[in-house]
Amino acid sequence: MTAAHRAGDQRLVAETPEAPWLPPGSTAEVWAGADCDTPDPSIIVRLLITRLGDETEFFCVPTPKGPDLPTRFLGPGAERSSADDGLRHLQQETVDDAESSTRCVGFVRNVVPHPDGDYPHPTPDAYVPVFAAERAHPVVPGEWFTLDSAPTALHGRHWWPIVRRYLEAAGAGH
Repeated sequence: MTAAHRAGDQRLVAETPEAPWLPPGSTAEVWAGADCDTPDPSIIVRLLITRLGDETEFFCVPTPKGPDLPTRFLGPGAERSSADDGLRHLQQETVDDAESSTRCVGFVRNVVPHPDGDYPHPTPDAYVPVFAAERAHPVVPGEWFTLDSAPTALHGRHWWPIVRRYLEAAGAGH
């Protein structure tokens, strides 16, 4: 385990052995915490935009596969952007304040010990961090959800355990 996995309050909260979207023998791990170190190498960044009301809500954008957190793919190989650059671009594209503070509240860790020819990402580990945006408001079309209103389809998203823990902690702070 790397130093990034030991730092802060991040904890392994879910695991998918033999993840069907990864090469055989691979695992997807979901880590969550209040303020995680940004893992490297990151291949995708996601933005968790929330608003407080009677319940804390989170924002999703429409995609061909249904609602999803705002997402930016960082590119392949040597052209891959850093997580910081990708997050900056994602904020510029999706929220009213591209300078709003963010913090990493979790990540999906793809553990791929034996890549195949179809897997384009770094090995053995590649990461998809989720960043919570503080006081940002979306400027793109989308929909707000609560823990209770989130459709069942969202519960299958790799990031769902991160969002659930974040919203549960936010609700406890009311």
